[in-house]
Amino acid sequence: MGWRPYSSSACLLYTALLGLAGWILLDVGAKSLDMGKAPQKDKHSPGDIAQGLQPKQEVRRSGSPLVNPHDFHMIINIPRFCDSGTDPVKLLVTVASAPQHLHQRAAIRDTWGNANLLQLLQVKLVFLLANPYDSRVQTQVTEESRSYGDILQEDFKDSYLNLTLKTVMGLKWAHQHCPQAQFFMKTDDDMYVNLPHLLDYLGEEKRQRWVGGCIKQRKAFLPVNAPAGMPMPQAHPDFVAGAGYVISGDIVAPLYSSSLRRRIIPVEDVYVTGHLAATVGAHPPHHDERFSCGELVPHDCLMVQLFTGHKISPTRMKQIWGKLDPNTINSPCRRR
Repeated sequence: MGWRPYSSSACLLYTALLGLAGWILLDVGAKSLDMGKAPQKDKHSPGDIAQGLQPKQEVRRSGSPLVNPHDFHMIINIPRFCDSGTDPVKLLVTVASAPQHLHQRAAIRDTWGNANLLQLLQVKLVFLLANPYDSRVQTQVTEESRSYGDILQEDFKDSYLNLTLKTVMGLKWAHQHCPQAQFFMKTDDDMYVNLPHLLDYLGEEKRQRWVGGCIKQRKAFLPVNAPAGMPMPQAHPDFVAGAGYVISGDIVAPLYSSSLRRRIIPVEDVYVTGHLAATVGAHPPHHDERFSCGELVPHDCLMVQLFTGHKISPTRMKQIWGKLDPNTINSPCRRR
């Protein structure tokens, strides 16, 4: 069994890690994470199609030592996914997914992330995976990648503690292979994303050095066993929920560069949208309640008004899509 995004046990772990990270701040080095075996730089798996290509030069800032070099071998890469930087891309969506979650990825491809809609909206979508250390699961992932060509996979252990590494992987890949993306989104495979509504919002005004999502502190997020009414401690800068947030494309490279020199916190949203964002001048984040902070979507048609919906099963994802799809005749959610 792998991690299940935002299960009840994962939420308790998230809360505990958040409190621990606040206590030790950034004294948690990358070596302390659950990364599995050492990275392999010259080994290519059957699913790796990046051979013979030279990535862009690493982002470097003089005077600061590397503490998190993020030099993991890419098991599966798709370097020409954005046509080597020439394809117009309004939004790059990166979906953190566990290797065994084939049904979740299939549901996204059949619904809000289907190829026709993505092409129409000038959106690119990739799934972020790590190493399952299970040959059967890896074989399935390799075959899935060959069929759909939308999977990125690096050689660190796939686990809840390593979600931060997955987002850094996404930032690194976006900087190297999709630098023209106007916006970068991080979300999970149990999320429904209302892409047309989200893109309308992103296009309303020019956004630079911008992070948008649901600020967790405004949703009364509490540490484990906290007394009723206890406010969120000010151990961290404001941060937005990792279930779904968007950053402007101009800070993708600076965020990645900053991650190389700032010790990893095993709480992805705190690390990226709080601490890293503050180092690159993209703080505080912008709060909008149409982004989910983790609450359930009470009825399907509410997704007409929201940007993201959390804890959506593959079955319900298809149900919502059937109601929101603009091509659906007599949709029960139309103009609600």
